[in-house]
Amino acid sequence: MDILFWLLGGYILLLIHIWFHELGHYTVGRFLVRIPKENIQIRLFQYPAHVALRDQDKNWIKPNDEEGNFVRTYLTYDPGGKRSFLFVMGGFILQSFVFLCIAFAINYSFDNVTLANFIIGGSFVFNIVYIFGDLMVFLWKRIPVGDISSAFQFAPIKSVLFIISLLLSYGASYVYIGFY
Repeated sequence: MDILFWLLGGYILLLIHIWFHELGHYTVGRFLVRIPKENIQIRLFQYPAHVALRDQDKNWIKPNDEEGNFVRTYLTYDPGGKRSFLFVMGGFILQSFVFLCIAFAINYSFDNVTLANFIIGGSFVFNIVYIFGDLMVFLWKRIPVGDISSAFQFAPIKSVLFIISLLLSYGASYVYIGFY
């Protein structure tokens, strides 16, 4: 029965994780890039989940369209691309912030190290799978398909530093909660 609880918990954690990831892109798009709410939308139940932008013809564009319409549409709101790195990484930023805060709150409010580290570990694993899956598909198809491979196209050093910092934040949090 315990295994069923943890499997169901992991599935729920994944769904919430995806929602916060897409909400991160949406939040950066709406409030930092200033994309009007009628031109940006979270598509949670499409595969893969994504944030879509509406182009000048009122068509919803996926981020991984091969014609570059998503990038062209995005650049109408951020012509110099100054906030593009934050937009692309906004999903990782919000999801990590939320999940690490939840884990620390559970640890300190309920003194439940196991559940706190389950949340940190699960989120860490989801990030690893996303990052390496994205990079593997990029190496196979030679086109960016996710956040990491897209960010590598215009900010490779920032991307590497971001990924290292992201993963280290999970490791440090896991060790801190587990041993202190």
